[in-house]
Amino acid sequence: MARSVIGLDVGTSAVRAAEVRFGRGTPSLVRFGQVALPPGVVVAGEVVDAAAVSAALRRLWKEAGFSGKRVVTGVAGQRVVARTTDLPAMSDDDLRSSLPFQVQELIPIPIEDAVIDHQVLERTIDGEGVERLRVLVVAAHRDMLRSLLAALEGAGLSVARIDLIAFSLIRALHEPDFAELDDRGNGATAEAIVDIGGGVTNVIVHEHGVPQFIRSLSTGGIELTEAISTDLDVDFETAEALKRDVAGDDGAQSQHAREVRSVALAPVLEEIRTSLEFWQSQSADGELRRVIVVGGTARLPEVHERLARLIGAPLTVGTAFARVDPSDAGLGDEARAAAAAVGSIAVGLALSGESLASGDRRISLVPTEIAVLRRERRQVLLTGAGVLAFAAVLIGLYALRGQQVSDAQRDAELAEARTLELEAEVAELRDVEALEADIATQRTTVSAVLEGDVAWSRLVQEIAAVLPNDVWLTSFNGSRGDALTPGTVSVQGMGFDQTSTARWILRISNLDSLAGLWVDSSNKSEAASGREVVTFSSNAKLTPAAQSDRLARYLGAS
Repeated sequence: MARSVIGLDVGTSAVRAAEVRFGRGTPSLVRFGQVALPPGVVVAGEVVDAAAVSAALRRLWKEAGFSGKRVVTGVAGQRVVARTTDLPAMSDDDLRSSLPFQVQELIPIPIEDAVIDHQVLERTIDGEGVERLRVLVVAAHRDMLRSLLAALEGAGLSVARIDLIAFSLIRALHEPDFAELDDRGNGATAEAIVDIGGGVTNVIVHEHGVPQFIRSLSTGGIELTEAISTDLDVDFETAEALKRDVAGDDGAQSQHAREVRSVALAPVLEEIRTSLEFWQSQSADGELRRVIVVGGTARLPEVHERLARLIGAPLTVGTAFARVDPSDAGLGDEARAAAAAVGSIAVGLALSGESLASGDRRISLVPTEIAVLRRERRQVLLTGAGVLAFAAVLIGLYALRGQQVSDAQRDAELAEARTLELEAEVAELRDVEALEADIATQRTTVSAVLEGDVAWSRLVQEIAAVLPNDVWLTSFNGSRGDALTPGTVSVQGMGFDQTSTARWILRISNLDSLAGLWVDSSNKSEAASGREVVTFSSNAKLTPAAQSDRLARYLGAS
């Protein structure tokens, strides 16, 4: 019997979902859809506004006609890491239990804050004849996973697995039968995949579908849009249209936008080149058979040519339909072209539903507590079903016996049962009154604590998202203030010259969460490396936009 899996890609600029049906032969794409997200809702691969993402997902499910509520989704970004390591051979249970202690130096996330999973890539024998394991370790910060799960739950969806986006790209784009040699004719087997998204760029190198190198860069097409918006003084939507040459203006403004886009694209492509050069420096062979480029930004006309010159390897534009048949999805020509360009992640996530060889397993970053809760819910459902079945038997026996007793006896029993029910209801009402009084007290306490609460993590992410490349912060202090005095933020930073400080002011002044931004001092000095740097201190007042919604969510939930 054919079965289908829904892959969900929560990107920087849009949410996309693909439903793939599995049967005999090539998997079939039966449904695809995407809905745009407002700027700032997802930043650097992390959900910042779960409610906005939930609303977009509900709209996506309605417009595209998805019926299933269980999805496979993925993560990427600076708080998601993938590392390979060699470990002594051991059973999978022993490996899983010891992994947090074995890799705590390898993972730049506190172990207690990380969700970790692994995949054994190969088994080897070292020079002393001892069997060892080459293990791929994947870790993600719990906070980013919780915000993602909150967005899905708000849309009425449940997650079957949380995959690594890099794996989904390999799954969607790797063609096992591809045997083309590179320009040197030396039969290179490594293939690179570059996914240039809105806020995250993924650089992956694999051999025959086995990942060798994974890096997520906090850069992408949104930087081009922001550069156009700032330089031309236009809103974000207009800048996005100008970036994609669909603004309907082929005059001086469009020409200026293309020039700004070209300049802003350079550092994005340079980071891709640097990442691939790093892999080449660590690889024994270092040769690439080809580079597959996907993502919304990859559709810009100059990306292919400029990246090909930088990398020096055969380059091809990937399609999400490399391993699926899209003919059953009912897409028009325009929608089909858009899905082919930006749907690789969603399709690759759905392709994780393919059957695996015996003993193989998929990585999943679903937090342990969520998995435990699911098991408990299943047990409760099974227990409830058993109780209902037993109750049905008792009711049947009682009905049979009721036919054998007199009307008077039956009436008496019913009256006695009703009396007991009323007594139980009275007792429950007393408990409810006490509970309501306790809840009212807790609401008052929580309201007092959360009044004026500041979303510090969101504020830091907003600052990091617009922080100029030539500025780095050395300290950050914040105070949320009180009813009479607004909260404040003060930072210490460094840059290459005085223009770095100016760019800091221009970028940060655009944040709705801050007001009255100013630089108290700015001094030029010589760093230990001998290069001149500028150190500055800056402060600003917090606006109501900086406040968290924890109080509103608490009051709404309660």
